[in-house]
Amino acid sequence: VLGPALRGAAGGGVVDCGGGVPLAAMGWPRLRLQGRPGRAGVGAAPALRGAAREVGARRPGAAAADARAEAAKATGTAEQAQLSSVSQSSVNLVKNIVGAGMLSLPAGVAAFSGSPKALVPALSFTLLIGLLSAYGFVLIADACNRTGETTYQGAWQKTVGPGKILPSAACTAKAAIGCISYSMILGQCLTLILTPLAEQFGLPAALVSRSSAMLAVTVGVLLPLCCMKSLAPLAKFSVIGVLSNVYICGFVILRSFDGSYGRGGALAAAAPLKAKFLAHPGGAWTTMSDPGFAVLLSILATAFLAHYNAPLFYEQLAPGPDGKKDGRFLLVSIFGFSAAAALFGVVMAGGFMTFGKNCLGLILDNYAVTDLFATTARLAILVSLITAYPLVFFSLRKQFVMLTGSRGADLAANRPRLFTVVLLGIVTTIALNLRDLGRLAAFAGACFGSFLIYVAPALMVLCAQRKGVGARPTGRGSRIARAVQLA
Repeated sequence: VLGPALRGAAGGGVVDCGGGVPLAAMGWPRLRLQGRPGRAGVGAAPALRGAAREVGARRPGAAAADARAEAAKATGTAEQAQLSSVSQSSVNLVKNIVGAGMLSLPAGVAAFSGSPKALVPALSFTLLIGLLSAYGFVLIADACNRTGETTYQGAWQKTVGPGKILPSAACTAKAAIGCISYSMILGQCLTLILTPLAEQFGLPAALVSRSSAMLAVTVGVLLPLCCMKSLAPLAKFSVIGVLSNVYICGFVILRSFDGSYGRGGALAAAAPLKAKFLAHPGGAWTTMSDPGFAVLLSILATAFLAHYNAPLFYEQLAPGPDGKKDGRFLLVSIFGFSAAAALFGVVMAGGFMTFGKNCLGLILDNYAVTDLFATTARLAILVSLITAYPLVFFSLRKQFVMLTGSRGADLAANRPRLFTVVLLGIVTTIALNLRDLGRLAAFAGACFGSFLIYVAPALMVLCAQRKGVGARPTGRGSRIARAVQLA
């Protein structure tokens, strides 16, 4: 009886993030009850079947007791093998954070200054926002630990109280804006890639326009992928996203140092906009006085958002020798968000130092269509986003069903293809009518990212402490932490 059940559990489905995307489809290891050869937990299901046969000849009562004991032992060993170490969880967290959001960061700096001095506060606040995001990540795990919940929405309901529609609506809106952003990037990058080919072969400009490219990739590629019953086959492509991000970082830094887009540079004349830098009479920190500095903060809130996955990261982290996870999860959060902040800083500084005040909302739009390295970067992000789009769309579909209740669930269950077509059509229609990715990222960060990263985590922990859910910390450190949470 136990063998088939365990085999089904080991091979079935994907692990859901409770508000995010399936980790197995993002490249995380699938949680299996059968371990790798040579490690603990190998062959959990065969071991249980062997134990059942061995005890079958004994007394019925003793056989059942022994079978249960063997099952608990094998399952416990296998579950231990499923958990991630600090290093594994940190790498997975970086993969979850770093994405297309970093491509708008140079525009965030250009929104408040055209002087290179602006990079001093910009980079400093990137690190600060990264650490604050890590703290919010830890607070969500603390709320889940106090309540025993495994989802963002569940922890909110147990701590703040009824009305989980607020975090559900924020997660839904953030997932929708993620899909819209991906569609905008796909349409624009595909247009820039195809434009030189159209000119070479004399094709009509309408065939390679942004609208045509976006509709073609949506109908021909995204729709079939979003209709897949399982996203597990996309797991093998997760490394493409990592490699594309690394390549883009290297490319942006290269172009900032080689002077190709500077005055008299080899590619300056072919760029859509020339580099533009403005003198600032004051010090570096006085550049923050411009109201546009809030745009950068909002974009950073979008870029660092991965907090709907905090409960699952905490659940899958292996405990330390003392059986506790809190200290290890703090290390994961600090390492993950600090590494992401470093990558964000590279793209931000490289893009801004190349184009200055004229940085566009999608920094790849600034580079010439004749720039071979830029074309490679666009191809890399194109393939990366095509394979990642169904994951974000899966999150949107799930969040929409949770938000709409039984009606949405019935439509998704009874007519899944129609549900997917309608939802994807709405997302694509909005993307077709938006042009500035930087403004969209800033809007998402200001309205939804800030709530999910800063407001909700602190509110959940404060309400849990007020209600006496879990232990109440004492001492000077607890007073400082409480002050930060209230702030």
